[in-house]
Amino acid sequence: MTINANYDVLENAIKRAGEKAQTFRKGSLSITVKGRQDFVSQADVLVENELKEVIKALYPNDSFLGEESGLTTQYVSHDGSSETGMWVIDPIDGTTNYLQKMDYWCVSVAFVKGNKIKWGCIYAPDRNEFFVASRGQGAFLNGNRLNMKEPLEGHAILGLGRSNRTSLQNYLDLMVVLDRYSIEYRRFGAGALMLAHVASGVVHGYYEAHLNSWDALAGVILVEEAGGIVSDFLANEGLLKGNPILAATPNLWNRLQADTL
Repeated sequence: MTINANYDVLENAIKRAGEKAQTFRKGSLSITVKGRQDFVSQADVLVENELKEVIKALYPNDSFLGEESGLTTQYVSHDGSSETGMWVIDPIDGTTNYLQKMDYWCVSVAFVKGNKIKWGCIYAPDRNEFFVASRGQGAFLNGNRLNMKEPLEGHAILGLGRSNRTSLQNYLDLMVVLDRYSIEYRRFGAGALMLAHVASGVVHGYYEAHLNSWDALAGVILVEEAGGIVSDFLANEGLLKGNPILAATPNLWNRLQADTL
């Protein structure tokens, strides 16, 4: 399958989905609590379903992994020759921010084939930021190529996520590590968008003790294609079970990986 041939359709569908989410937020949203600080709105469900329908029409044999709908498999090759893959979708990453009318949320879509991330897109509608990356073809923000740069000594900023699936002590221990290295940190509440901002240089790295694949994969390929290093997220069944993640400029990654992974 070729994404480039259908790129315009995909871009338009993702942008349209983000704009619909903005429209939904202006009305009255029904909200379900999934867990501590973990919410789902009707916008999450509708955006995910709309994206799946567009992608199904383009690639009817591919499978899906969505934050809201879970795993669906349309096609299995019995001879190992399948050209199909899996689309991994987070319709609204940063749902709490979205519901609070903050601008730090996004739509995230990635394509995986042969246990490799081939394509990823992150769209932050309120910020008018459209990130896209294809394996071996670079990473882009609003059409401009991204090339990560190392921070000046003493000026590194690490983005952080706090997963309730891991211990609080893990998070507190990291604060000690960052203080030792004189590294600043920020926590904005949307892992996918923070990974995109690693690629674009807003922050120099991102760490979370456990991230799900729908939050991670599009950001992983963005960072890698922009010149950064990311931990092997798909190892040990990371696609379905999630994993810890460290993504950063090469020098910062080398400094932190022994203390985080």
